[in-house]
Amino acid sequence: MKEPTEQENTAPLFHLTVIRPDGKEIVQNFAAETVVVGRTEKCDLRLVDGMVSRNHCMIFREGKRHLVKDLESQNGTWVNGRRLRNRKTLKEGDSIQLGPFRLVFGAGEAREATVFKGKRNKHQVATDSYVHKTETEEVVKPLGIIRNYLSETTQDIEQFPESKRRERLNRNLLTLYRITEELVRKKDLDEILDHIMDQIFEIFSPSQATVLLSEGEEFPVPRKQRQAEGKGNERTISRTIVNRILSDRVGVLTDNALEDPRFEMGQSIIIDGIRSVMAAPIWEDRAILGVIYVDRLDLVNGYSPEDLDLLTAIGHQAALAIQRWNLTERLREEAVQNAVIRENLRRFHSPQVVDLILKGAADLEARETDATVFFCDIVSFTPLCESRSPETIQLVLRIFCEAVSEIVFEEQGTLDKFIGDAALAIYGAPLPQEDAAVRAVRSALKIRRRLAKALESLDPELRFRVRYGINTGNAVVGNFGSDQRMDYTILGHAVNIASRISKTAEPDQILVGLRTYDQIRDKSLFRLRSVGSRHLKGLKAEMKLFEVEDFV
Repeated sequence: MKEPTEQENTAPLFHLTVIRPDGKEIVQNFAAETVVVGRTEKCDLRLVDGMVSRNHCMIFREGKRHLVKDLESQNGTWVNGRRLRNRKTLKEGDSIQLGPFRLVFGAGEAREATVFKGKRNKHQVATDSYVHKTETEEVVKPLGIIRNYLSETTQDIEQFPESKRRERLNRNLLTLYRITEELVRKKDLDEILDHIMDQIFEIFSPSQATVLLSEGEEFPVPRKQRQAEGKGNERTISRTIVNRILSDRVGVLTDNALEDPRFEMGQSIIIDGIRSVMAAPIWEDRAILGVIYVDRLDLVNGYSPEDLDLLTAIGHQAALAIQRWNLTERLREEAVQNAVIRENLRRFHSPQVVDLILKGAADLEARETDATVFFCDIVSFTPLCESRSPETIQLVLRIFCEAVSEIVFEEQGTLDKFIGDAALAIYGAPLPQEDAAVRAVRSALKIRRRLAKALESLDPELRFRVRYGINTGNAVVGNFGSDQRMDYTILGHAVNIASRISKTAEPDQILVGLRTYDQIRDKSLFRLRSVGSRHLKGLKAEMKLFEVEDFV
Protein backbone atom coordinates (compact mmCIF):
# COMPACT_ATOMS: atom_id res chain seq x y z
CA MET A 1 0.00 0.00 0.00
CA LYS A 2 1.54 3.30 -1.07
CA GLU A 3 2.18 6.22 1.26
CA PRO A 4 0.02 9.31 0.83
CA THR A 5 1.10 12.06 -1.49
CA GLU A 6 0.59 15.78 -1.28
CA GLN A 7 -2.03 16.62 -3.86
CA GLU A 8 -3.72 19.89 -4.16
CA ASN A 9 -6.99 18.43 -5.61
CA THR A 10 -9.98 18.60 -3.30
CA ALA A 11 -10.45 15.55 -1.05
CA PRO A 12 -13.62 14.49 0.66
CA LEU A 13 -14.18 16.78 3.61
CA PHE A 14 -13.72 15.58 7.17
CA HIS A 15 -13.80 17.51 10.40
CA LEU A 16 -12.20 17.27 13.85
CA THR A 17 -13.64 18.39 17.13
CA VAL A 18 -10.66 19.59 19.14
CA ILE A 19 -11.29 19.24 22.89
CA ARG A 20 -8.65 21.33 24.69
CA PRO A 21 -7.29 20.75 28.23
CA ASP A 22 -9.49 23.59 29.53
CA GLY A 23 -12.59 21.75 28.21
CA LYS A 24 -13.22 24.15 25.37
CA GLU A 25 -14.34 22.50 22.11
CA ILE A 26 -13.54 23.85 18.66
CA VAL A 27 -14.73 22.20 15.41
CA GLN A 28 -12.53 22.49 12.33
CA ASN A 29 -13.10 21.24 8.74
CA PHE A 30 -10.27 19.84 6.62
CA ALA A 31 -10.15 19.41 2.85
CA ALA A 32 -6.44 18.58 2.47
CA GLU A 33 -4.98 15.26 1.36
CA THR A 34 -2.73 15.18 4.42
CA VAL A 35 -3.01 16.92 7.80
CA VAL A 36 0.03 16.80 10.11
CA VAL A 37 -0.72 17.27 13.80
CA GLY A 38 2.02 18.31 16.24
CA ARG A 39 3.64 21.03 18.26
CA THR A 40 5.77 22.95 15.73
CA GLU A 41 4.69 25.89 13.60
CA LYS A 42 5.02 23.78 10.44
CA CYS A 43 2.17 21.50 11.49
CA ASP A 44 -1.29 21.90 9.90
CA LEU A 45 -2.99 21.42 13.24
CA ARG A 46 -0.78 22.74 16.02
CA LEU A 47 -1.30 21.47 19.58
CA VAL A 48 1.11 23.15 21.96
CA ASP A 49 1.85 21.00 24.98
CA GLY A 50 4.83 19.20 26.50
CA MET A 51 3.23 15.81 25.87
CA VAL A 52 2.75 16.52 22.17
CA SER A 53 5.73 15.81 19.91
CA ARG A 54 7.01 18.20 17.27
CA ASN A 55 5.41 16.06 14.51
CA HIS A 56 3.09 13.79 16.45
CA CYS A 57 0.76 12.13 13.91
CA MET A 58 -0.88 12.68 10.57
CA ILE A 59 -4.36 12.12 9.18
CA PHE A 60 -4.41 11.34 5.46
CA ARG A 61 -6.74 10.13 2.72
CA GLU A 62 -6.30 6.78 0.98
CA GLY A 63 -8.96 6.14 -1.61
CA LYS A 64 -12.30 6.90 0.00
CA ARG A 65 -11.19 6.42 3.57
CA HIS A 66 -9.16 8.46 6.07
CA LEU A 67 -6.40 6.98 8.22
CA VAL A 68 -4.32 8.19 11.17
CA LYS A 69 -0.61 7.36 11.48
CA ASP A 70 1.72 7.92 14.45
CA LEU A 71 4.95 9.72 13.51
CA GLU A 72 7.13 8.08 16.18
CA SER A 73 5.85 10.43 18.83
CA GLN A 74 7.35 10.47 22.32
CA ASN A 75 4.12 9.78 24.19
CA GLY A 76 2.20 7.96 21.48
CA THR A 77 -1.05 8.46 19.59
CA TRP A 78 -4.08 6.79 21.20
CA VAL A 79 -7.22 5.85 19.23
CA ASN A 80 -10.27 4.93 21.28
CA GLY A 81 -8.07 4.27 24.31
CA ARG A 82 -5.52 2.05 22.55
CA ARG A 83 -2.03 3.08 21.54
CA LEU A 84 -1.56 3.23 17.79
CA ARG A 85 1.30 1.03 16.61
CA ASN A 86 1.32 2.00 12.93
CA ARG A 87 -1.82 3.38 11.33
CA LYS A 88 -5.55 2.90 11.56
CA THR A 89 -8.65 3.65 9.50
CA LEU A 90 -10.82 6.29 11.11
CA LYS A 91 -14.56 5.97 11.58
CA GLU A 92 -17.20 8.44 12.60
CA GLY A 93 -16.78 9.40 16.28
CA ASP A 94 -13.33 7.87 16.73
CA SER A 95 -11.36 9.53 19.54
CA ILE A 96 -7.70 10.43 18.93
CA GLN A 97 -5.76 11.33 22.11
CA LEU A 98 -2.55 13.38 21.89
CA GLY A 99 -1.33 14.31 25.37
CA PRO A 100 -4.06 16.40 27.02
CA PHE A 101 -5.82 17.08 23.70
CA ARG A 102 -8.61 14.87 22.35
CA LEU A 103 -9.62 14.95 18.68
CA VAL A 104 -13.00 13.48 17.64
CA PHE A 105 -13.08 12.44 13.97
CA GLY A 106 -16.11 13.16 11.84
CA ALA A 107 -16.73 12.38 8.14
CA GLY A 108 -17.96 15.13 5.88
CA GLU A 109 -18.29 18.78 6.53
CA ALA A 110 -19.35 20.25 9.85
CA ARG A 111 -21.39 23.45 9.75
CA GLU A 112 -20.12 26.55 11.58
CA ALA A 113 -16.55 25.34 11.53
CA THR A 114 -13.34 26.83 10.19
CA VAL A 115 -12.02 25.27 7.00
CA PHE A 116 -8.47 24.21 6.08
CA LYS A 117 -8.43 23.76 2.31
CA GLY A 118 -4.87 22.75 1.44
CA LYS A 119 -1.35 22.01 2.54
CA ARG A 120 0.56 25.07 3.79
CA ASN A 121 3.78 26.14 2.22
CA LYS A 122 6.64 25.11 4.52
CA HIS A 123 7.59 28.76 5.06
CA GLN A 124 4.10 29.77 6.18
CA VAL A 125 2.91 29.85 9.75
CA ALA A 126 -0.36 28.24 10.81
CA THR A 127 -3.24 30.61 11.36
CA ASP A 128 -4.61 31.13 14.84
CA SER A 129 -7.62 28.93 13.97
CA TYR A 130 -5.35 25.90 13.86
CA VAL A 131 -3.21 26.62 16.95
CA HIS A 132 -4.47 25.30 20.27
CA LYS A 133 -2.56 26.18 23.40
CA THR A 134 -2.78 27.77 26.80
CA GLU A 135 -1.67 31.31 26.09
CA THR A 136 1.74 32.03 27.57
CA GLU A 137 1.79 34.69 30.25
CA GLU A 138 5.12 36.18 31.22
CA VAL A 139 5.26 38.22 34.39
CA VAL A 140 8.38 40.28 35.14
CA LYS A 141 8.65 41.97 38.53
CA PRO A 142 11.46 44.52 39.07
CA LEU A 143 12.96 44.49 42.55
CA GLY A 144 11.92 48.10 42.99
CA ILE A 145 8.30 46.91 43.11
CA ILE A 146 9.10 43.97 45.38
CA ARG A 147 10.66 46.33 47.93
CA ASN A 148 7.14 47.54 48.69
CA TYR A 149 5.73 44.02 48.67
CA LEU A 150 4.48 44.17 52.24
CA SER A 151 3.39 47.79 51.98
CA GLU A 152 -0.33 48.53 51.86
CA THR A 153 0.33 51.26 49.30
CA THR A 154 1.54 48.87 46.61
CA GLN A 155 -0.61 49.30 43.51
CA ASP A 156 -1.09 45.55 43.06
CA ILE A 157 -2.56 45.33 46.54
CA GLU A 158 -4.75 48.41 46.35
CA GLN A 159 -6.91 46.76 43.72
CA PHE A 160 -8.21 44.32 46.34
CA PRO A 161 -10.93 45.16 48.87
CA GLU A 162 -9.76 46.20 52.32
CA SER A 163 -10.54 42.82 53.92
CA LYS A 164 -8.74 40.88 51.18
CA ARG A 165 -5.80 43.25 51.36
CA ARG A 166 -5.47 42.77 55.09
CA GLU A 167 -5.83 39.01 54.76
CA ARG A 168 -3.09 38.81 52.14
CA LEU A 169 -0.79 41.14 54.07
CA ASN A 170 -1.18 39.18 57.30
CA ARG A 171 -0.71 35.84 55.56
CA ASN A 172 2.48 36.90 53.83
CA LEU A 173 3.83 38.63 56.92
CA LEU A 174 3.30 35.44 58.90
CA THR A 175 4.98 33.34 56.20
CA LEU A 176 8.02 35.60 55.99
CA TYR A 177 8.25 35.92 59.78
CA ARG A 178 8.25 32.14 60.15
CA ILE A 179 10.94 31.76 57.50
CA THR A 180 13.11 34.55 58.95
CA GLU A 181 12.75 33.31 62.51
CA GLU A 182 14.09 29.90 61.53
CA LEU A 183 16.82 31.26 59.23
CA VAL A 184 18.28 33.26 62.11
CA ARG A 185 18.93 30.00 63.96
CA LYS A 186 20.77 28.35 61.07
CA LYS A 187 24.56 28.36 61.46
CA ASP A 188 25.57 26.49 58.31
CA LEU A 189 24.96 27.30 54.63
CA ASP A 190 23.55 23.84 53.93
CA GLU A 191 21.09 24.27 56.80
CA ILE A 192 20.01 27.65 55.39
CA LEU A 193 19.46 26.22 51.91
CA ASP A 194 17.65 23.14 53.25
CA HIS A 195 15.24 25.37 55.19
CA ILE A 196 14.61 27.55 52.14
CA MET A 197 13.94 24.43 50.09
CA ASP A 198 11.53 23.07 52.72
CA GLN A 199 9.57 26.33 52.69
CA ILE A 200 9.45 26.47 48.88
CA PHE A 201 7.96 22.99 48.69
CA GLU A 202 5.51 23.70 51.51
CA ILE A 203 4.29 26.99 49.99
CA PHE A 204 4.53 26.46 46.22
CA SER A 205 4.43 22.64 45.76
CA PRO A 206 6.85 22.66 42.78
CA SER A 207 7.83 19.64 40.73
CA GLN A 208 11.46 20.75 41.06
CA ALA A 209 13.21 23.56 42.91
CA THR A 210 16.81 24.70 42.53
CA VAL A 211 18.87 27.22 44.49
CA LEU A 212 21.73 28.62 42.42
CA LEU A 213 24.49 30.69 44.04
CA SER A 214 27.10 32.91 42.44
CA GLU A 215 30.45 31.54 43.58
CA GLY A 216 32.85 33.46 41.40
CA GLU A 217 31.62 31.65 38.30
CA GLU A 218 30.21 33.36 35.20
CA PHE A 219 26.92 31.51 35.70
CA PRO A 220 25.48 30.71 39.15
CA VAL A 221 26.13 27.18 40.37
CA PRO A 222 23.28 24.91 41.57
CA ARG A 223 23.95 24.44 45.30
CA LYS A 224 20.70 22.72 46.26
CA GLN A 225 18.15 20.92 44.09
CA ARG A 226 15.14 18.82 44.96
CA GLN A 227 12.42 17.02 42.98
CA ALA A 228 8.97 16.19 44.24
CA GLU A 229 8.28 12.49 44.56
CA GLY A 230 7.26 10.98 41.23
CA LYS A 231 8.09 14.17 39.29
CA GLY A 232 10.90 12.83 37.13
CA ASN A 233 14.65 13.27 37.07
CA GLU A 234 16.79 16.36 37.35
CA ARG A 235 15.85 19.00 34.78
CA THR A 236 17.91 21.74 33.21
CA ILE A 237 17.71 25.43 34.04
CA SER A 238 17.00 28.15 31.49
CA ARG A 239 20.20 30.18 31.24
CA THR A 240 18.26 32.93 29.46
CA ILE A 241 15.91 33.43 32.40
CA VAL A 242 18.72 33.30 34.96
CA ASN A 243 20.84 35.76 32.98
CA ARG A 244 17.89 38.13 32.69
CA ILE A 245 17.35 38.02 36.45
CA LEU A 246 21.01 38.80 37.05
CA SER A 247 21.27 41.59 34.48
CA ASP A 248 17.87 43.29 34.92
CA ARG A 249 17.32 42.58 38.67
CA VAL A 250 13.83 41.15 38.11
CA GLY A 251 11.76 38.12 39.05
CA VAL A 252 10.30 36.13 36.13
CA LEU A 253 7.19 33.96 35.79
CA THR A 254 5.96 32.06 32.73
CA ASP A 255 2.85 29.89 32.87
CA ASN A 256 3.67 27.86 29.73
CA ALA A 257 7.35 27.07 29.43
CA LEU A 258 6.80 25.06 26.29
CA GLU A 259 5.48 28.07 24.40
CA ASP A 260 7.97 30.49 25.94
CA PRO A 261 10.64 31.41 23.32
CA ARG A 262 13.30 31.38 26.06
CA PHE A 263 12.97 27.57 26.13
CA GLU A 264 13.41 27.14 22.39
CA MET A 265 14.98 23.77 21.52
CA GLY A 266 15.03 22.76 25.20
CA GLN A 267 14.58 18.98 24.98
CA SER A 268 14.11 18.62 28.74
CA ILE A 269 11.15 21.01 28.54
CA ILE A 270 9.57 18.83 25.85
CA ILE A 271 10.28 15.45 27.41
CA ASP A 272 9.41 16.42 30.99
CA GLY A 273 6.43 18.54 30.02
CA ILE A 274 7.33 21.57 32.14
CA ARG A 275 4.29 23.83 32.29
CA SER A 276 5.14 26.72 34.61
CA VAL A 277 8.46 28.24 35.64
CA MET A 278 9.00 30.86 38.33
CA ALA A 279 12.40 32.31 39.18
CA ALA A 280 13.42 35.03 41.61
CA PRO A 281 16.74 36.55 42.63
CA ILE A 282 18.42 35.93 45.96
CA TRP A 283 19.00 39.61 46.47
CA GLU A 284 19.85 42.43 48.79
CA ASP A 285 20.24 46.12 48.08
CA ARG A 286 23.68 46.01 46.49
CA ALA A 287 24.05 42.55 45.04
CA ILE A 288 22.31 39.48 43.65
CA LEU A 289 23.78 36.39 45.29
CA GLY A 290 21.93 33.81 43.21
CA VAL A 291 18.55 32.61 41.95
CA ILE A 292 15.68 30.50 43.27
CA TYR A 293 14.25 28.58 40.30
CA VAL A 294 11.10 26.42 40.48
CA ASP A 295 9.08 24.58 37.84
CA ARG A 296 5.82 22.66 37.73
CA LEU A 297 4.65 19.83 35.49
CA ASP A 298 0.95 20.08 36.32
CA LEU A 299 -1.46 20.75 33.46
CA VAL A 300 -3.36 23.16 35.70
CA ASN A 301 -2.65 25.20 38.81
CA GLY A 302 0.32 27.18 37.49
CA TYR A 303 1.95 29.99 39.40
CA SER A 304 0.51 33.47 39.82
CA PRO A 305 2.07 36.94 40.02
CA GLU A 306 1.34 36.89 43.75
CA ASP A 307 3.42 33.69 44.02
CA LEU A 308 6.28 35.48 42.29
CA ASP A 309 6.00 38.36 44.77
CA LEU A 310 6.24 35.97 47.69
CA LEU A 311 9.12 33.98 46.16
CA THR A 312 11.04 37.21 45.55
CA ALA A 313 10.47 38.30 49.14
CA ILE A 314 11.75 34.89 50.29
CA GLY A 315 14.77 35.42 48.05
CA HIS A 316 15.52 38.63 49.95
CA GLN A 317 15.32 36.87 53.32
CA ALA A 318 17.53 34.09 51.97
CA ALA A 319 20.11 36.67 50.83
CA LEU A 320 20.24 38.23 54.28
CA ALA A 321 20.79 34.81 55.87
CA ILE A 322 23.49 33.92 53.34
CA GLN A 323 25.21 37.28 53.80
CA ARG A 324 25.18 36.75 57.56
CA TRP A 325 26.70 33.30 57.05
CA ASN A 326 29.32 34.74 54.67
CA LEU A 327 30.26 37.36 57.26
CA THR A 328 30.47 34.72 60.00
CA GLU A 329 32.64 32.51 57.82
CA ARG A 330 34.88 35.42 56.89
CA LEU A 331 35.31 36.39 60.54
CA ARG A 332 35.97 32.77 61.46
CA GLU A 333 38.58 32.43 58.72
CA GLU A 334 40.17 35.71 59.79
CA ALA A 335 40.19 34.51 63.39
CA VAL A 336 41.87 31.26 62.37
CA GLN A 337 44.31 33.14 60.17
CA ASN A 338 45.04 35.65 62.93
CA ALA A 339 45.54 32.79 65.39
CA VAL A 340 48.08 31.20 63.04
CA ILE A 341 49.75 34.55 62.43
CA ARG A 342 49.73 35.31 66.15
CA GLU A 343 51.26 31.93 66.92
CA ASN A 344 54.00 32.51 64.37
CA LEU A 345 54.66 36.04 65.65
CA ARG A 346 54.86 34.81 69.22
CA ARG A 347 57.98 32.89 68.24
CA PHE A 348 59.76 36.24 67.81
CA HIS A 349 57.86 38.98 69.62
CA SER A 350 56.32 39.73 72.97
CA PRO A 351 52.51 39.56 73.23
CA GLN A 352 52.33 43.38 73.39
CA VAL A 353 54.33 43.72 70.18
CA VAL A 354 52.25 40.99 68.52
CA ASP A 355 49.07 42.95 69.30
CA LEU A 356 50.56 46.08 67.76
CA ILE A 357 51.66 44.18 64.66
CA LEU A 358 48.17 42.72 64.14
CA LYS A 359 46.69 46.20 64.53
CA GLY A 360 49.03 47.49 61.83
CA ALA A 361 51.03 49.68 64.22
CA ALA A 362 54.29 47.81 63.56
CA ASP A 363 56.00 47.29 60.22
CA LEU A 364 57.68 43.93 59.51
CA GLU A 365 59.06 44.94 56.12
CA ALA A 366 62.85 44.88 55.90
CA ARG A 367 64.31 48.32 56.73
CA GLU A 368 67.48 49.91 58.03
CA THR A 369 67.29 51.05 61.62
CA ASP A 370 69.25 51.65 64.80
CA ALA A 371 68.88 48.68 67.14
CA THR A 372 70.45 47.05 70.18
CA VAL A 373 71.50 43.43 69.65
CA PHE A 374 71.61 40.99 72.56
CA PHE A 375 73.62 37.78 72.27
CA CYS A 376 74.21 35.03 74.83
CA ASP A 377 75.55 31.49 74.71
CA ILE A 378 76.22 28.57 77.05
CA VAL A 379 79.86 28.15 78.00
CA SER A 380 81.47 24.78 77.06
CA PHE A 381 78.19 23.31 75.90
CA THR A 382 79.85 20.74 73.59
CA PRO A 383 81.84 18.98 76.36
CA LEU A 384 78.71 19.07 78.52
CA CYS A 385 76.81 17.12 75.85
CA GLU A 386 79.43 14.48 75.13
CA SER A 387 78.58 12.15 78.02
CA ARG A 388 74.91 13.10 78.50
CA SER A 389 71.71 11.49 77.25
CA PRO A 390 69.46 13.35 74.79
CA GLU A 391 66.87 13.77 77.55
CA THR A 392 69.44 15.47 79.79
CA ILE A 393 70.58 17.80 77.00
CA GLN A 394 66.96 18.64 76.29
CA LEU A 395 66.41 19.50 79.97
CA VAL A 396 69.42 21.83 80.02
CA LEU A 397 68.37 23.62 76.84
CA ARG A 398 64.78 23.97 78.02
CA ILE A 399 65.90 25.75 81.20
CA PHE A 400 68.08 28.07 79.13
CA CYS A 401 65.48 28.78 76.42
CA GLU A 402 62.60 29.35 78.83
CA ALA A 403 64.57 31.88 80.88
CA VAL A 404 65.73 33.78 77.80
CA SER A 405 62.37 33.87 75.96
CA GLU A 406 60.29 34.82 79.01
CA ILE A 407 62.52 37.71 80.01
CA VAL A 408 63.12 39.00 76.46
CA PHE A 409 59.35 39.17 75.96
CA GLU A 410 58.91 40.70 79.41
CA GLU A 411 61.19 43.54 78.27
CA GLN A 412 59.26 43.73 74.95
CA GLY A 413 62.23 42.60 72.92
CA THR A 414 62.15 40.49 69.77
CA LEU A 415 63.55 36.98 70.04
CA ASP A 416 65.27 36.49 66.71
CA LYS A 417 66.31 32.86 67.13
CA PHE A 418 67.91 30.15 69.19
CA ILE A 419 71.10 28.85 67.58
CA GLY A 420 71.82 25.59 69.35
CA ASP A 421 73.23 26.74 72.72
CA ALA A 422 72.98 30.47 71.90
CA ALA A 423 70.21 33.07 71.65
CA LEU A 424 69.87 36.28 69.64
CA ALA A 425 67.41 39.04 70.58
CA ILE A 426 66.67 42.52 69.21
CA TYR A 427 65.57 45.70 70.98
CA GLY A 428 64.31 48.77 69.13
CA ALA A 429 62.67 46.82 66.29
CA PRO A 430 60.10 46.34 64.86
CA LEU A 431 58.88 49.08 67.22
CA PRO A 432 61.26 51.96 68.00
CA GLN A 433 62.28 52.04 71.68
CA GLU A 434 64.14 55.03 73.10
CA ASP A 435 65.37 52.85 75.96
CA ALA A 436 66.30 49.85 73.80
CA ALA A 437 69.80 49.61 75.30
CA VAL A 438 68.42 49.76 78.85
CA ARG A 439 65.95 46.96 78.08
CA ALA A 440 68.70 44.77 76.61
CA VAL A 441 71.01 45.19 79.63
CA ARG A 442 68.15 44.71 82.05
CA SER A 443 67.26 41.46 80.22
CA ALA A 444 70.82 40.14 80.61
CA LEU A 445 70.82 40.77 84.36
CA LYS A 446 67.39 39.17 84.81
CA ILE A 447 68.34 36.11 82.76
CA ARG A 448 71.51 35.66 84.79
CA ARG A 449 69.53 35.78 88.03
CA ARG A 450 66.78 33.48 86.70
CA LEU A 451 69.28 30.85 85.54
CA ALA A 452 71.23 30.94 88.80
CA LYS A 453 68.08 30.08 90.70
CA ALA A 454 66.84 27.48 88.18
CA LEU A 455 70.17 25.64 88.10
CA GLU A 456 70.10 25.02 91.85
CA SER A 457 67.78 22.07 91.21
CA LEU A 458 70.25 20.39 88.81
CA ASP A 459 73.16 18.15 89.62
CA PRO A 460 76.36 20.21 90.05
CA GLU A 461 77.91 18.75 86.88
CA LEU A 462 74.93 20.04 84.85
CA ARG A 463 74.99 23.60 86.14
CA PHE A 464 76.03 25.53 83.06
CA ARG A 465 77.15 29.16 82.80
CA VAL A 466 76.34 31.78 80.16
CA ARG A 467 78.25 34.63 78.47
CA TYR A 468 76.47 37.83 77.40
CA GLY A 469 77.32 40.38 74.71
CA ILE A 470 75.32 43.52 73.86
CA ASN A 471 75.97 46.01 71.06
CA THR A 472 74.08 48.98 69.58
CA GLY A 473 74.42 49.97 65.95
CA ASN A 474 72.90 50.26 62.51
CA ALA A 475 71.36 47.10 61.02
CA VAL A 476 68.72 45.84 58.59
CA VAL A 477 65.69 44.36 60.33
CA GLY A 478 62.58 42.70 58.88
CA ASN A 479 61.14 39.66 57.13
CA PHE A 480 63.60 37.73 54.98
CA GLY A 481 63.14 34.53 53.02
CA SER A 482 60.97 33.12 50.24
CA ASP A 483 57.28 32.52 49.62
CA GLN A 484 57.70 29.07 51.19
CA ARG A 485 59.43 30.31 54.33
CA MET A 486 59.79 33.78 55.80
CA ASP A 487 61.56 34.73 59.05
CA TYR A 488 61.91 37.97 60.95
CA THR A 489 65.59 38.59 61.63
CA ILE A 490 68.37 41.18 61.86
CA LEU A 491 71.39 41.48 59.58
CA GLY A 492 74.47 43.67 59.70
CA HIS A 493 77.81 44.49 61.33
CA ALA A 494 76.19 45.28 64.69
CA VAL A 495 75.01 41.67 64.95
CA ASN A 496 78.46 40.24 64.30
CA ILE A 497 79.99 42.52 66.92
CA ALA A 498 77.44 41.46 69.58
CA SER A 499 78.35 37.83 68.88
CA ARG A 500 82.09 38.60 69.12
CA ILE A 501 81.59 40.48 72.40
CA SER A 502 79.83 37.49 73.96
CA LYS A 503 82.69 35.21 72.85
CA THR A 504 85.24 37.39 74.65
CA ALA A 505 83.22 37.57 77.89
CA GLU A 506 83.96 35.40 80.89
CA PRO A 507 81.35 32.93 82.19
CA ASP A 508 78.36 34.81 83.64
CA GLN A 509 79.90 38.13 82.53
CA ILE A 510 77.85 40.78 80.72
CA LEU A 511 79.88 42.94 78.32
CA VAL A 512 78.56 45.87 76.26
CA GLY A 513 79.99 47.97 73.43
CA LEU A 514 80.72 51.69 73.56
CA ARG A 515 77.45 52.90 71.98
CA THR A 516 75.41 50.76 74.35
CA TYR A 517 77.45 52.07 77.28
CA ASP A 518 76.86 55.70 76.18
CA GLN A 519 73.07 55.11 76.22
CA ILE A 520 72.93 53.57 79.73
CA ARG A 521 75.70 55.24 81.73
CA ASP A 522 73.67 58.29 82.83
CA LYS A 523 70.59 56.33 83.83
CA SER A 524 71.82 55.44 87.32
CA LEU A 525 70.36 51.97 86.83
CA PHE A 526 73.44 49.75 86.59
CA ARG A 527 76.85 49.31 88.11
CA LEU A 528 79.30 49.64 85.21
CA ARG A 529 83.07 49.38 84.81
CA SER A 530 85.49 49.54 81.91
CA VAL A 531 87.35 46.36 80.95
CA GLY A 532 89.59 48.19 78.47
CA SER A 533 89.98 47.64 74.76
CA ARG A 534 89.94 44.20 73.25
CA HIS A 535 90.63 42.79 69.85
CA LEU A 536 87.51 41.16 68.38
CA LYS A 537 87.67 38.63 65.59
CA GLY A 538 86.99 40.24 62.23
CA LEU A 539 87.81 43.80 63.39
CA LYS A 540 91.08 45.56 62.59
CA ALA A 541 90.96 47.99 65.52
CA GLU A 542 90.44 47.14 69.15
CA MET A 543 87.06 47.97 70.70
CA LYS A 544 86.37 49.48 74.09
CA LEU A 545 84.16 47.22 76.23
CA PHE A 546 82.36 47.70 79.52
CA GLU A 547 81.04 45.23 82.06
CA VAL A 548 77.58 45.42 83.60
CA GLU A 549 78.11 44.11 87.12
CA ASP A 550 74.59 44.40 88.47
CA PHE A 551 71.67 46.70 89.14
CA VAL A 552 72.43 49.76 91.26
